[in-house]
Amino acid sequence: MKKNIAIIMGGYSSEANISFKSGKVVYTHLDNENYNAYRIHILRDKWVGLNAEGEEFPVNRHDFSVDFGQGPVTFDCVFNAIHGSPGEDGYMQAYFELLGLPHTSCNHYQAALTFNKRDLLRVLEPYGVKCARSYHLNKGDNLDTVAILEKVGLPCFVKANRAGSSFGVYKVYQERELATAIEKAFEEDDELLIEAALEGTEVSVGVIRYEGKIKVLPITEIVSEND
Repeated sequence: MKKNIAIIMGGYSSEANISFKSGKVVYTHLDNENYNAYRIHILRDKWVGLNAEGEEFPVNRHDFSVDFGQGPVTFDCVFNAIHGSPGEDGYMQAYFELLGLPHTSCNHYQAALTFNKRDLLRVLEPYGVKCARSYHLNKGDNLDTVAILEKVGLPCFVKANRAGSSFGVYKVYQERELATAIEKAFEEDDELLIEAALEGTEVSVGVIRYEGKIKVLPITEIVSEND
């Protein structure tokens, strides 16, 4: 019997459009001989499942089922294609864990920790992991650009503390650019992390659990056309 797979996409942040593209790729290429793929849009104002014609049907949040007109459809697993909140910050993970529903993400604690840049740095530093000099700023705090730059120097990065895909991230070269970068970053989050710029090679290393074993994926260098 085919397994029902819910592909969740969308989210509550500026990354929603990217997430829809990711979800579409998964929906298009998931093996339809072994799986029944369902598109589920998770948005602030609605959670809905889409049928083949694109019609929307509400998600029952009590058990994460969808009635497409012929009785409730339940799912065997959730493929998480949400970028940003609530798919990467632990909220959806905690929800699915409460329901006992398998999903493709890490657990809720790991997601919440790694999505929060400040908290992650606090965990890493005691283990001797080298981190950039940083300054924390909350919306409403007194803005002292001199104190910030005395700690982190120039150039520096202004980052939304809880956002991904480089949303709310700005590289600052001169002191006069700092206040504007901070104002823009606060549009993504109420907490900011301002870090000294580090020169070097940026790499990504994926780690997954597959068939009960931890598998480390090949190291991938990230080369951006942006600064």
